[in-house]
Parts: sequence; structure tokens; C-alpha cells
Amino acid sequence: MIRYLKLLALLLLFTSNAFTQTQLTVYNHGEALVKEHFSRQIQKGISEIEIERVAETLNPSSVKLGSDQDLQVLEQNYRYDLVNQNKLLKKYLEAEVTVILQNDNKMSGVLLSYDNSTLVLKSRSGTDIIQRNFVGTIKCPTPTERLYVRPTLAWTLNAAKTSKVNFDLSYLTGGISWRAEYVAVINSDDSELDLSSWINLNNQSGKDYEKAKLKLVAGNLHRARPTQTSGSRREKDRVFAMRAMDVVEERQFFEYHLYDISFPVSVHNQEEKQIQWLRPTLVNAKKRYVYQGTRDQFTNIPIKIMFTNDKETGTGVALPGGIVRLFKKDTDGALELIGEDNLKHTSRDDLVTLEVGEAFDVKGKREVLDRRSKADRYREEDIRITLANRKDEPVEIEVIQPVGYRNWKVQNASHDYSKVDASRVKFTVPVSANKEVVLTYTARINLK
Repeated sequence: MIRYLKLLALLLLFTSNAFTQTQLTVYNHGEALVKEHFSRQIQKGISEIEIERVAETLNPSSVKLGSDQDLQVLEQNYRYDLVNQNKLLKKYLEAEVTVILQNDNKMSGVLLSYDNSTLVLKSRSGTDIIQRNFVGTIKCPTPTERLYVRPTLAWTLNAAKTSKVNFDLSYLTGGISWRAEYVAVINSDDSELDLSSWINLNNQSGKDYEKAKLKLVAGNLHRARPTQTSGSRREKDRVFAMRAMDVVEERQFFEYHLYDISFPVSVHNQEEKQIQWLRPTLVNAKKRYVYQGTRDQFTNIPIKIMFTNDKETGTGVALPGGIVRLFKKDTDGALELIGEDNLKHTSRDDLVTLEVGEAFDVKGKREVLDRRSKADRYREEDIRITLANRKDEPVEIEVIQPVGYRNWKVQNASHDYSKVDASRVKFTVPVSANKEVVLTYTARINLK
């Protein structure tokens, strides 16, 4: 019996904590859905309730208040005009105030106007203009209305009876964003990546979220743009055995991917937080030199690292968009940065291509040797591409070139090629160490 009561007590505690826990769903376009639960004693008839410490960047039109009782929401207000010195002075225009200067002299009178540099008082002896840089203290009467120091949501309710009511509050807010940060360490022969990732969460919403249930949504949501009237105010409104602990559970959600954090997360205002979700995972990779240049002088050829994001050779999980930083060990064992690129949202089985940088010792140039045409029949170009390898080891270069958008064919090619798409071809050219190779072909476009 005692064991049963302890179990029941633990269950009630868990239920209570779950009920009061904030839920935070963050989208990667810089917006979040906040869900909170609270209770209030509500009187029968019409009454008002308030919730302070809501996000400063919330969208008032997205606020939804639900309850477990039969009551009616008559009115909702978002009070974000927070008090500061000038706003306080505005409330005391035409009221009696006392100004204490820095030399302790006092001046009293009716506040007629103010700006950032002066105060204008009407006293018994006349009108005084006081420079604000000489002001020490301004004593004002007790305010007749409430002054708000934090953003506040308020509702006017109509209840059928007096009772304790449990409320569910949700709203959208800006100022919260997340992205994935990847670290990829490439091995000595550039054939394998050790890939890991952190979730980077940034909160600039003006609110703390303590021990929140955190979800992250990756995908491009369509957002409606509100119509603004002229002069209106701005609305303030692998995964393999390495994943021993499922810190982040990834699953499909509608047409997006959702990442569910398995433990409560405190997200404080003006804070940037990192959460590890992809533990180091070995990925089969390939290094490619890809020349797509058009200039008639030597330029350095871009280096690309590619891998297929499948279960056998990749991570096998959907990868949210973010920055990938690539590192490699130097001869002394120290990791050095070799480049970085942006990764787009990547599904399972997608081919990932990362541009690392430009090869210092592998270059190419493209020259048009001759052009011929016959009106209404054809147009031809003779192309020469020179590939230079200044390295002490052989390389293989992929040359991708446009050949036209109409009926075209490649003639007299010095190397084999394949069709990439309707307008491009690809040559794969081996170049020995410290050598140059010349690739030539004729591109003919039939105009008939």
C-alpha cells in the first residue's frame, strides 16, 4: 500500500510538472510557437486576468487562450507600451512636478513640455526652461493608472460561476531562431568524413523559457504577409551505435522534419545555446576538382567534397540546413580548417556537395579558337580548355561546360564526355603530376 501511494504521488508530481511546463516549437525561419499553462481563480460574471513576462516580439493576432471551464473571452489586450523616462513624463504633462538639480536646488511647477534636452516648467514666478543634463531627479505625483514594466497579455472574461480555471495559452513570437552547425573532419586520403552536428539556438524574444519542452522544425513554411496601412505602427508583435543516447529524436512531420529534444531545455533571453544531436558519424566521401570556368586565363579550380546521405555510407537521417565546417589533421596532429559551405535541408539518400575552396595548384582556362555560322542553318565554336596540375601527384578533373539550349552536338572531342542535362556536358580528364592537358571539342548548334 505504501509503495502504491508513493507511486501515485510520483505520478501526480509528474502530471503537475508536465502541465506547467512550457512548450517551445522553434521554426528555422526565426519564429517560435509558445505554449504555456497557468491557473487562476475566476469570479462569476465579468472579470479580467493578466499574464506578464510574455515575449516582447509576440504576434498579438496569433494569441489563443483555452480553458477547461465554460467561460467566454470578451476582450484581449497586448500591453507592450513599457514605461521609460520620456513615456512617464508624457503622462505628467500639465501636472505638478518637482525637479531637483545636480546642485541640489529644487524647482517646482506644471510640466508644459519636454524633449531629450530640455524641460519646460510653469511656476509661480514664470516659465522655466531647464537643461536636462543639469537634472538630478524629477519627482512626479503618484500615477493614477497602472504602469507596465513588462509586456503583458490581458483578457476580459465572462464566467458562469466562481471556480479555479486551468488555462492553455499559445502564441507565435519572433526573435527565436535555430540552425544546425556541422563539423566534418576529413581523413588523410580524403575518402571519409567524421561528421557531427550541434543545434544552435538563439533567443532574442525578450523572454526566458525555463525547462521548456523543445521541438525544432526544419522546412520552408509559407508565411502570409500582412497588409500594412500607410502610417501604421510596426507590429511588435549513424546514427549507428554512436547514437547511444537519443538526445534528439528526428521524425517526419507533415511535409517537414521535426527534431524533438529529449530533455527539458532552459532558453534564456539574449542567449545562444548549443545542443548536440548528431554524434560523430563516419561518412564515405569523394573529393572532386570541378572546372566550369569561361575565362581565357588560368583560374584556380574549385574543390568539392561529395557524399550520399544514405544509411549504408552516410548518416541515414535527414539533415537540417546549416553551415558545415571542414577540418583536416596536419602532420603534427592538429586540426586545421580547410573550408566551409552552407548545407541545404537534406533528405535521406540525397547527394551532398560541399564546396571547400579553390585548389592552389590545379588550374584551368578556356579559349574560343574559332566561330563559324551559316544563316538559319548552324552555329559552331571550337573550344580549347587547358588544365594544369602543379602538384606532385596526379589528379582527375571534371570539366562541365555549356553547349547550348537548342539542337546541339559535340564534335571532334579529344576526350570522352557524358551529357549532364539539356544544355551541359561533362568531361573527366586525368592530369599527371606537374603536367598540363589540353581538351578540345567543337560545339555545333543546329538552327533548323
